[in-house]
Amino acid sequence: MAEGIDLDPEACMQAVADDIHAVGWSVSAVLGDDIAPPWAYTIGLWLSHQGPELTMFGLPVEHMTIILNSIGERIANGAVIEAGDELDGICPCSLAIRPVRSSWRSTTLFTVSDRYYGYVRPACLQVVWPDRKGRFPGDPGFQPRYEGRQPMLWLPREDHPPGVWTRIDQLC
Repeated sequence: MAEGIDLDPEACMQAVADDIHAVGWSVSAVLGDDIAPPWAYTIGLWLSHQGPELTMFGLPVEHMTIILNSIGERIANGAVIEAGDELDGICPCSLAIRPVRSSWRSTTLFTVSDRYYGYVRPACLQVVWPDRKGRFPGDPGFQPRYEGRQPMLWLPREDHPPGVWTRIDQLC
């Protein structure tokens, strides 16, 4: 699984740097395939606005990009976004904010961010969407049809239920 569509790595990093220079952050996305659902994450919020980087999984890339950019705008305008928050007014449902455990930062989930920042691993929060009844992954009764679309990065990697997300490095 590759980020983007066979993009030249240098051109990709230049595009990220150009976005960060122009807007303050960039959104990198992995399109997903038969193995894993798509995911997206920000690069530059920490550098430009001293805010956490954000990541999101399991929706169409276009939707996740809009959502992450909307939250990025809030951070750029001074909002403090923290683990445990629920955000409204971005999409029809509430979004939950969860921490990303450091054990996930050693995976290939954030390749472009890791390349941009080098050895620095800025704080990162996961933006989580609910099922049709407003329950989030890990909540009792979360609809099974959505299981596995979003990893639970707030759990240490070794405690996460086995699946595509715990094996992502072997699959890429």
